[in-house]
Amino acid sequence: MIEKIAIGIISIILAIGVCGCMSNNNDSKKDVVQQEGSVKDMMMEHMREKYNEEFEFVNIDTEVWTAPYTEMIVKSEKFPNHRIVVQRYKETGAIVDNYMDFHMKERIEKELIEIVKEIYPKSKVFYRPGGRPVPNSVTPDISIAEYSKIRLPGLPVTICIEDPDYETNKEEKIEELRKALEKREYKCHLDVFYIKEGKIDLINEDNETEVLTGPHNAEWVLIRGGFVMTNSFEFRYSEWREIK
Repeated sequence: MIEKIAIGIISIILAIGVCGCMSNNNDSKKDVVQQEGSVKDMMMEHMREKYNEEFEFVNIDTEVWTAPYTEMIVKSEKFPNHRIVVQRYKETGAIVDNYMDFHMKERIEKELIEIVKEIYPKSKVFYRPGGRPVPNSVTPDISIAEYSKIRLPGLPVTICIEDPDYETNKEEKIEELRKALEKREYKCHLDVFYIKEGKIDLINEDNETEVLTGPHNAEWVLIRGGFVMTNSFEFRYSEWREIK
């Protein structure tokens, strides 16, 4: 009889413990959901107030506990095909984003097209917006030179060129471009593509990634070069690669 009573008491204690654990676990889950919702609302409100426009929420990432920030992806009506990155740093509460990079695209392309055309008459220039968030000190009137030093590792630019003499003059031409960029203090990360004859006019914003780097790029590209500038506007990395 005593053993049955003891077993009954132990069973009751275990049941209470399990219920308590389940309750605590449910409460923890609720706390996480509430916290995530609160951070999301805070970040969305920050973007609305900062840019005076509405943004569409895509997702929020709170899974990587080692990251010092919570990251959220939003979309804008002005740039519907792009994912805008917003980050809130856990320790300071500071919120930064990369939205200004999309606004800078038109200015940067206009300026670089003028520079590149002087060296490569038959060419096209594409600025690749996105990347990591930039400091809140970046405003629409920032100079391109200053922005190029903030936008690490430099302004990401794709240049398409048609030139039948590329095999003999490509080194001379890329050095000429480097000097022109250095003169204006534009720090850039360049991807240079020499295009097959008759193809360059067919390349545009919508297809340039696919035709230049996709599985059939050998039908379009003769040779590709990658060039990354240092803070002193020298190339710390440069490489030509034939496309086959």
